[in-house]
Amino acid sequence: MVIEGVELRQAPPTDPDVLALTSAQQAELAATYGEDQPLVALHPDIAFTVLALDGTPVGCVGLQPVAPGLGEIKRMYVAPAARGWGLSRVLLEALETQAKLAGLTRLRLETGTRQVEAIALYTNHGYRPTPPYPPFEHEVASLCYAKDL
Repeated sequence: MVIEGVELRQAPPTDPDVLALTSAQQAELAATYGEDQPLVALHPDIAFTVLALDGTPVGCVGLQPVAPGLGEIKRMYVAPAARGWGLSRVLLEALETQAKLAGLTRLRLETGTRQVEAIALYTNHGYRPTPPYPPFEHEVASLCYAKDL
């Protein structure tokens, strides 16, 4: 999918744009779920992709290595003003390409029961429900998905 004005770049978790976008994501989740949500620190080996639209960073997604062949999607986010244009699909496709190039054969993720757009995105891209994995196994608002690449 090609969207005019979209630029993707790789960034570490300490990148100012990554920090701003992931902070906005966490604030949005806190507003949706309250304080009853798992707070998971970012792994130092996570690799982020930042999506800019006409030069303004509006989205990000992280790829975290978990085990040989297994990666986890972390902190997928598109700013509310930039939603509805397919930018999350662009991020997801870029992440899957990155994962394949890194030799990963399976991706997993956790999302919340109230994030219907995220659930639709992942299921429409071949992600299937999977049993919850740590630290989400006792979180009632968590849904876990996985996909073989």
